[in-house]
Amino acid sequence: MFIGNKAFWLGAVGSAAFLAIFVKLFVDFDTIGGVLGDANYAYVIPSVAFYFVAVWFRSARWKFLLRPLIGKPKKNIYSVVVVGYMANNLIPIRIGEIVRSYYLSIREACSAPAAFGTIAVERATDVLALLFFLAAAGLMGTVGVERAVGDISSDFPGGAPGLALVALLPFVFVFGVVLVISSASPATVLGWLDRMMFMIGKGLRTKLLGIAERLLEGLTVVSSPLDLAKVFAWSLPVWAAEAVMYYLIALGFDLRPVFDSQVEFIAAILVFTSAANLAGVLPSTAGSWGPFDFFGAAALVALGVGQDVAAAYALTVHVALWVPPTVLGGILLVLDGNSLSRLMKGAKDSDQSITEAEV
Repeated sequence: MFIGNKAFWLGAVGSAAFLAIFVKLFVDFDTIGGVLGDANYAYVIPSVAFYFVAVWFRSARWKFLLRPLIGKPKKNIYSVVVVGYMANNLIPIRIGEIVRSYYLSIREACSAPAAFGTIAVERATDVLALLFFLAAAGLMGTVGVERAVGDISSDFPGGAPGLALVALLPFVFVFGVVLVISSASPATVLGWLDRMMFMIGKGLRTKLLGIAERLLEGLTVVSSPLDLAKVFAWSLPVWAAEAVMYYLIALGFDLRPVFDSQVEFIAAILVFTSAANLAGVLPSTAGSWGPFDFFGAAALVALGVGQDVAAAYALTVHVALWVPPTVLGGILLVLDGNSLSRLMKGAKDSDQSITEAEV
């Protein structure tokens, strides 16, 4: 299914490249074993509980987005979300999102393309929330400014606070773009996209506009700034719960003494949360192996954490994120009398083609 897919090979090359750089820059095979051996993994167990709290908030957010499409769900949305994350962890090129929308469509009798559009809204507000956390980390005592950029803050207008405030700009920009798109009519947005893609051939442009139109069907659930604010508000506890997961695992690696204060430590965890997860937009294989680990470790090293500790911590967090939803998703599918291969086949055969959605 994937051998001839350019996106698959791009993701495979991306993961291989980032993992190679990660190993080259941060991993010393003579010492990383000792770092992993000295870590206290008792913190991982409660951290996983917070991950599933984050999944509960994701489910509640998705239920809010789905209200115009399905009303009150007939079945449990939580299990659909877990299965979707399991699929993302096992299948390359983000096909798990398509599997999730198809799985919902057969459980709730809704349009799979529209459900996929709501997932696009989720992803946009995830980016907003992560950029917000990154800005918050900069504002919390301008964490790491001196460590990461040396004397730049002293030459920057307004000093370190002015440099930290610049961290708000990506959040403001992305929020503005999402707000404009969600407030405008689908026809208007498609017109904008058509004009922006004037250099692309007519055939490919028509295909891309068709995909955009299907995604915009899901965007109709966010028809006002207030709706967008509500979805964003649901996204904050999602990532706050996941950040608590990272915080607990960091305690197991004894990262707290690296930082001068508890506030700085918390801010560093927010930086890691944002950097590692925003890296998910880069090409990678299933589970975002490579970009997550490299950018997460790089963020910590920039803030003063030792390279081996940062690498071991990033890998441990990634494994803790990968294993539980993958195992639970498989169990839930079996209990539902279904299978991942059956869902993949159904998603491919449905009117929402995997190939079209992953151009």
